[in-house]
Amino acid sequence: MNENITFMKAAFGALASQMIVAGVLFCAPLLAPNASLALAASDTATMSIERGSEEAKAIKTPEPSYETREERLKAKPLDWNKTIGKPKKPRALSPTEQAKMRKAKPESAPGGAPDPKANDEARKLHPEEWR
Repeated sequence: MNENITFMKAAFGALASQMIVAGVLFCAPLLAPNASLALAASDTATMSIERGSEEAKAIKTPEPSYETREERLKAKPLDWNKTIGKPKKPRALSPTEQAKMRKAKPESAPGGAPDPKANDEARKLHPEEWR
């Protein structure tokens, strides 16, 4: 009985995937843009767009390369005092917020419902233990 159900599921899955592929192949030519539109000559002059200005390119320093052993040995370690930055001050609580914090009681959220599909998944993963 279980073997027949498993075979039918596999056959239905294969049929469904074949139908999806056929649908995609059938609809692709209808939804694809017309190739002749892309080949049409434009009436306006073209202009290339470059990121950044000439001044920014002149200021930009090249990034160091660490591809060879010599370049890695020449690299200087980071100065942690410069890279760490300044610590941010914590936000001060207002008097009303402080009062609420004093009055607050510790709580926890209630537990959730058990997974309704847990037994099915356990049977699928460990069938020898569910006989």
